Amino acid sequence: MMTNPTDTELALTVQENLFALFRAMATTLPGGEIEESAQLSRHHTFPTNPMYKGVWATHLAAEETDAAIDETIAWFRARNAPFFFWWTGPGTTPDDLGQRLQARGLIDMAEQSEEMAAGVVSTASGAPGMVADLQRMNEAVLEQTPSGFVISPVQSEADLQDFKRVLVTAYEMPERMADGWVQAALSLGIEQTPWQMYLGRLHGEPVATNMLFVGGGVAGIFGVATVPAARGMGIGAAISLAPLLQARAMGVRYAALFATEMAIRVYERIGFRLTGTRLNRYLWRNG
Repeated sequence: MMTNPTDTELALTVQENLFALFRAMATTLPGGEIEESAQLSRHHTFPTNPMYKGVWATHLAAEETDAAIDETIAWFRARNAPFFFWWTGPGTTPDDLGQRLQARGLIDMAEQSEEMAAGVVSTASGAPGMVADLQRMNEAVLEQTPSGFVISPVQSEADLQDFKRVLVTAYEMPERMADGWVQAALSLGIEQTPWQMYLGRLHGEPVATNMLFVGGGVAGIFGVATVPAARGMGIGAAISLAPLLQARAMGVRYAALFATEMAIRVYERIGFRLTGTRLNRYLWRNG
């Protein structure tokens, strides 16, 4: 766990937490594959969501990049992957990797919205990284939600289906994409996933989601969503914070995430700050 990081070290945990998630996916799910080298890392697992198939930590010399891209695309084609994400961020080389990927038909975050999550506004520059000190969070937000709002861990297949339904509604996400999280949990066993999924209900109706993953020295959250009918009530802030406080109780000091543009203010409200770094991802589609 991070204990006394510099600002630079803490900013890098945004992507290190993500990379640790990829390792957890590939090493725990049945049939998962992972290859890591000084040049790039890649993973492939079965669920129908490109988070489970990706390339990351790319450190290539300019003269070897085009061949590495072509070889990597061939690697995923050989596994009949329908898609994968190629992630870029602080330290990625070469600097023009994004342009080279786009020249081969991969599309950046801004272009992915219609296919992946029409309800999420993204930009071509990628998602902003944010970090927080878990000992300095705005815990008052937990008391500023409507009466009848309850946050609880996902514990059953019915909960998983509710989790998926919130993602589909909140993000305008194709059901097959949201179903990837259900597939992984059912394959491993809900209690055995390396991440913990949370569901927020308002008067018994599922309205919000979050997923906590501890890795890379920090706590990270993913899949934070609130259905449109429940926005503006403090629910997004509460379900973002509550799992992080549980991570703090387990001894975790810092948190990191990459945000959607619409969620930056929510995260700032609970105690996160922008790092000045961004993560981008380029989507490859087979065919």
